[in-house]
Amino acid sequence: MSALQGRNQLKTVSRKKTQEAKINYKLAYDAFHKTQLDTTYLQNNLSLLAQAKDDIKKAIELTPSDGDSLNLLARIELETGNFQSAQQAIFLALAESAENGGYWYSAGHIYLAQQDLENAKQAFKNAIKFAPKETRAEVSLAYTLAQDGEIIEAFGQYRELAKTQGNDLHIRSQVVDLASQIKADFYDPELEQDLISYLKWDKVNLNQLGSLVCSLLEFKFHLNSQGSATDFDGIANSTLFISALRNTLIKSELIEKLIMALRHELLTHSTQQGQLSKNHISLCQAISFYGLRNEYILPNTKAEMDMVSALRTIVDQSLSQFGCKALDISGALLLLSMYETWQGLNEFNELMNFEENSWPEETYEIKKCHDKLFKICHYEFDSLTGIPTIKENKVKNQYEKHPYPRWDTLDYKKNVNYGIALRHEFKYADLPNYLYEKNLKILIAGCGTGRHALNVAKYFDDVDVLAVDISQNSLAYAKHKAIEFEINNIQFKLADLTKLPILQEKFSIIECSGVLHHIRYYKKALSNLLLNLKPNGLIKISLYSARSREAINRVREIYNIEKNTQHEHRVKVIRHAIMKSNALENQTSITHSDDFYSLSGTIDLLFHEYEKHFTPLSIRNLCNEFQLNWLGFSNLSHKVKNDFMSFHGKKSDLLNLKQWDEFEEVYPNTFSNMFQFYCQYQPKLKLNR
Repeated sequence: MSALQGRNQLKTVSRKKTQEAKINYKLAYDAFHKTQLDTTYLQNNLSLLAQAKDDIKKAIELTPSDGDSLNLLARIELETGNFQSAQQAIFLALAESAENGGYWYSAGHIYLAQQDLENAKQAFKNAIKFAPKETRAEVSLAYTLAQDGEIIEAFGQYRELAKTQGNDLHIRSQVVDLASQIKADFYDPELEQDLISYLKWDKVNLNQLGSLVCSLLEFKFHLNSQGSATDFDGIANSTLFISALRNTLIKSELIEKLIMALRHELLTHSTQQGQLSKNHISLCQAISFYGLRNEYILPNTKAEMDMVSALRTIVDQSLSQFGCKALDISGALLLLSMYETWQGLNEFNELMNFEENSWPEETYEIKKCHDKLFKICHYEFDSLTGIPTIKENKVKNQYEKHPYPRWDTLDYKKNVNYGIALRHEFKYADLPNYLYEKNLKILIAGCGTGRHALNVAKYFDDVDVLAVDISQNSLAYAKHKAIEFEINNIQFKLADLTKLPILQEKFSIIECSGVLHHIRYYKKALSNLLLNLKPNGLIKISLYSARSREAINRVREIYNIEKNTQHEHRVKVIRHAIMKSNALENQTSITHSDDFYSLSGTIDLLFHEYEKHFTPLSIRNLCNEFQLNWLGFSNLSHKVKNDFMSFHGKKSDLLNLKQWDEFEEVYPNTFSNMFQFYCQYQPKLKLNR
């Protein structure tokens, strides 16, 4: 054979290998792509990932230096949790092409999965440098900055992304979440315009913008304890202020004082003039929506209460007269709704029976809010147990009067299989296979107004949720929201957890968040829940931390709250005194809480009928008593984990509750949002650490 024939034969073999490698790559890519489109069924996806891995390895055997194949292998290994293998593959790909932005993007996510945030940031920066706009590296970099605690930098990155990708729900949710952690330290007109646009967003929790918006408004209006340098009309015509009143929490003592002054001025001037000025309708509307959203948390003066009572009489008398129209009493209704709902009117039913098209624009939106409140009150639910009367159970009475929390939107999350999420969270745990099956049965015990229960039903794939609570009105709020968000894989039933029987079908997962610490006989409730859990099933529990509640307990002592009933006026007066006080220790741990800015939230935070507190050591004792294998705290931030490991050094163990007790002793606000942890029910369990 001649040299030329040999070279041609080698070319033919090489071409054949290349074609075969391309076929294997395509097979691997298609299988991997299917796993990204449907995360519902773990077993199916594991099979597809195994097939993809097998095909891509065949491709690499044929073309060992093909960077795209190595990159795909890295992504497959990352998806299956084999971080070291993923890292090896991406390093080989980068060795072939060090300036490939797509490879750096994969590298960034591999580092991110391993919590190596510094290298992740650099990898994403390289991806942006070498392939601008070809990947979502800008988004991933902003996310990594946030994970690393660089809040200001991350917020700045997301602000820029929002200008061109403002419809992206991930970007929206990150913007508002980061905004909740920062305050303005000067007036910035550009930030004002951005916040105005954010307050128009839907499908994200705009309450998280409250702190940042209020701090900016304080500088804009030059607010101090003496008042504002801005005149009435300047404030009344502020787009940001009006939008904030309508759409977010007002988390500022100075702005609350401003609202009370504006409200009083509107009421007094309008009463004297006999009508509400057209120039001030928008402000009056905005204060009305503010009141409806926070359940009228601001206290009233005696003079205001007298004027409101007179307004109520005027409206009732007008409604009782033949031929009265909604337009005739529109101004009076607006003024009244700055201070209270219309439900206090004797002629409320007559008012709500006006034809829809007869309502003027300025009061129609407020009327729709009352329609919603009326509708919520008329849902009914089956009972799994006998339900105590409100006289028999003070906690039930509290939540019937003040369903908590009042909420508007769900979280934004990526849909995922619950079992896969647990596997990522607790890699060392021996989780039962049924967690990955279809129609996973989940019990939300003590669901309140349903926000968490609906998040579970919406964002975990293929789950059936039963949500129970002792409060009819809380369940009604939850049911209304389920209908609003078109969530159908959830049922709501009344139940007293201390009387819960063994139900027909046991649950794979039970969640009981923020509930047991409000039940006097909490051990009986926990025992009943465990009887309804499958063998080796998981229970998520959230409990108050004794150390993080010390400031609240001190406030309760100072204001003698234990001996006061939940009379609404008394709650408002005490809350206002707390906000004004300069002598309270750790006051910000109370005033920074979102709960402090609504009536039901303040009652739950400071005036609860019953609560019990825990420490990591008492959690350990509880787990041992009920044969629960403590799997660990959930949703811990990267910073808390790092601080814990630095505190304990080489001996640090995230599963050691004694170490957590020692850590919390030094950092008592670590669990200000409650201990949140998972346990696995395992009879004959050895003692937890």
